[in-house]
Amino acid sequence: MQKKKYIRSLDEIGRFVLPKQLRKELHLGEKQMLEVFSDGERIIIEKYDNLEPCLVTGESTKANHTFAFGNGTVTLSPEGLEKLIEELSEYKKSHSDD
Repeated sequence: MQKKKYIRSLDEIGRFVLPKQLRKELHLGEKQMLEVFSDGERIIIEKYDNLEPCLVTGESTKANHTFAFGNGTVTLSPEGLEKLIEELSEYKKSHSDD
């Protein structure tokens, strides 16, 4: 993975904005939680994945992934994703003649 460099300044209360391209690449939605660590002189920011429950199965595990769509997000577990793909595929087959 190629490292990308972004320069941002802090505002008067210590905030900065993550570049839109970076947010899109990492699927960071509006409500995405982040963890912030310090390591000497370095600041490390990681996605806090994920205590959000799966939309399909309801389970909350670190294996869940949050997908950003438009102005919202959808959190799915691997099992939930498989079930959703299966149901969408069946729906598409049954409505392909419409």
